[in-house]
Amino acid sequence: RVIGIIVKTSNGHLKILFIINHYCGMKIREADSFDAKRISYLIIKNTEKVLENNYNSEQIRVWKEYNSPKSVKEQLLSRVIFCAFENERLVGTIGLLKNEVVGLYVSYAKRGKGLGKTLLDHLETYAKSKNFKELVLTSTPSAEKFYLKNGYQPIGKVVINIEGIAFKETKMIKQL
Repeated sequence: RVIGIIVKTSNGHLKILFIINHYCGMKIREADSFDAKRISYLIIKNTEKVLENNYNSEQIRVWKEYNSPKSVKEQLLSRVIFCAFENERLVGTIGLLKNEVVGLYVSYAKRGKGLGKTLLDHLETYAKSKNFKELVLTSTPSAEKFYLKNGYQPIGKVVINIEGIAFKETKMIKQL
């Protein structure tokens, strides 16, 4: 069972305050600047355990810097980021920058338990409420199967440059 609170803002837009997924005891809510340190920590720990098989040490160093607490705080100004909590502990995060899914990370200990899908579903529901017709993303090699399983289709290979360091990824799209 899923319970949520949606409010209408002063400018007439709907805003999802939080959603509680009773099945897995998880609460999802929009991130604020106070979450930046925890989001950064989750991304960096995930990078160390998951992405080390996809990227070299220089790429990992740059990716960690790109996701420092200060950088995450700045990212919150340009995108919506949702956080998943279990017992007040951050266990996952996902963001939306315009129509691009960014930053889906799940605590390593929670991988394979449906949390990533729950976060992705939450984001897609949010995007539909904002009248998005499609979402795009760039996938790391390790996440490509996950996104395929969730309806995203590859549309080509791309190279993303962060601080002059290249990351080869797959661009994907999904019609909502």
